[in-house]
Amino acid sequence: MAACLSYITLVVLQFVLNLIYHRFIMLKDRLDLIEKQSLYGYSKKSKKDQKKEKQSISIEVPEKLKDNLLMAGINLRPDEFLKMWLGLAAFSVVICVALDKGMIVTLFAFVAALVGPPMYIKVKRKQRIGKFSQQLGDALLILSNSLRAGFTFEQALASIAKDLPDPIGPEFLKVCREVELGENIEKSLAAVSTRMESEEMKLMNTAVSIQRQVGGNLADVLDNIGEAIRERITIQKNIKALTAQGDASAKVIAGLPIVVLVLISMVNKEYMEPVFTTPFGYALLGVSATLEIMGYAMIKKITNIEM
Repeated sequence: MAACLSYITLVVLQFVLNLIYHRFIMLKDRLDLIEKQSLYGYSKKSKKDQKKEKQSISIEVPEKLKDNLLMAGINLRPDEFLKMWLGLAAFSVVICVALDKGMIVTLFAFVAALVGPPMYIKVKRKQRIGKFSQQLGDALLILSNSLRAGFTFEQALASIAKDLPDPIGPEFLKVCREVELGENIEKSLAAVSTRMESEEMKLMNTAVSIQRQVGGNLADVLDNIGEAIRERITIQKNIKALTAQGDASAKVIAGLPIVVLVLISMVNKEYMEPVFTTPFGYALLGVSATLEIMGYAMIKKITNIEM
């Protein structure tokens, strides 16, 4: 047993060291590339850089995973994330088998390792989108003040990209770089609103588009949109406070039975064995899971208030 655990530890340690070394090399390459770029423009990549990037991608990944990692602000390439994800799932199973934790705990650890990383991406993505919406009101205030001070719209965007933190700063920095490369600014802003799933950003894009076509005082329009965004955020916070008890109840209903099942299985495996080995136990698990899902869905439906 000790030899098995030592071997597993060495394998995992080698995997982690290889990943860290690979990340260090990639970071060095990216820093070298950044040194060749101006603040708001891209320099053309050399054939050597393109060949190196092409060789570094060894796993084909879906575009949705790339977009979700980007929206979540996770600084990992999709193939790196997939390797870590699959490695975590395999490592959890090997550890449970080596420690003789039984089928129930092993299955639970495997499912948790498979479900955990996507849930983490989803939570980080939701947090980043929410933070973007909160920052947008202040960003519009800076935009309107910069326009009144005589800046162009592109210069005002550049000041936001330079001064405001993630996520709105890097997102507007992408817009500035795309405009420097000749992209239409309305199209770049529309890409940000789609990427961040922001209805408020769509309002801003509409105002900018109308102003560029027919003219008008864009600063006043941005002030009004910013005020509406701040009021909307205040209402959302009030709704969240009023529905906090329902959200907590939904989480307890969903999580408590699973936690109790795992704890009892760890303390007394023989006591829970019939649940996983007999037809009646399978039926109980199916009914329990169905009722769990129905209860959680009903509470979330009640507490989820769309604005």
